Amino acid sequence: MKEFAERLLDEMHRELSQLALNTTHELQRTEQSFQIAESAMQQLKAYMKDFEFQSVQEEILFFKEIKPQFQRELIYYCELMYIDANKPVGSKKCMIKYYHQVMEQIQAFFGRNHLLYTYYRMGRSDQDELLYVRETDCVPLIPDYSLDFDSSFTTINSSKLGKIMAFERVCEYLTQTIQALEYGVPVIPEQKSKHLWTESKAALIELAYALHSRGAVNNGKCDVKAIINSLEQLFNVEVGNFYRTFQSMRIRKKNRTSFLDNLKLSLEKRMDETDLEY
Repeated sequence: MKEFAERLLDEMHRELSQLALNTTHELQRTEQSFQIAESAMQQLKAYMKDFEFQSVQEEILFFKEIKPQFQRELIYYCELMYIDANKPVGSKKCMIKYYHQVMEQIQAFFGRNHLLYTYYRMGRSDQDELLYVRETDCVPLIPDYSLDFDSSFTTINSSKLGKIMAFERVCEYLTQTIQALEYGVPVIPEQKSKHLWTESKAALIELAYALHSRGAVNNGKCDVKAIINSLEQLFNVEVGNFYRTFQSMRIRKKNRTSFLDNLKLSLEKRMDETDLEY
């Protein structure tokens, strides 16, 4: 399950990155991005239809870390289309007021779900079995509903987490848009790198931790999260919960640094082949 989901997630992010590079029309790019995310979610749901979790930890992994990443993209682009469709035609002041109203609605959602939001922001895991396992799904104190009614493919809090993650991105977009309007300049899309990471996400995490451990960035005065963020931007990839991946790598009995080991072998092979040419 994990391998399939990671490949699907990588493919989705790769398609989204390529679309961002090749499509300049903002509304068209948003609509096509939504279609890419929707297709990925449908493929994930089809795969999980007959899948049975082998442990509680595997179920938590899916509902806390895997599915919300797909849902974040789907909701994010859906919200951007909704915001644009309801955008008023009028003065700059009218536009700014509208975007602030949308921000207030999002903040109200965060407020209604402040316990889950705080739990997520703090990176906690002590209540995971209560929040992300279907049979013990925590019922909210305030009645709520979800458009995702398939009990085999959701927990209430997994769906809300995906929405929280999406709304955080929407807030970033709205903040940039408001600032651009206030300063009287057009919104400049984020410059995307043209490079794509084609190894596994675990490989990038392994590289980032090696650079951090070596003190190779800023004379060692740079935390691993900053290094990973830089690599993510450079290679158009999102690695997700890198700390959890690193812990999994750390407890391996063999091949704890398989990517770095193979990287060294590849470089030595190239050196040897270059020597033979001379």
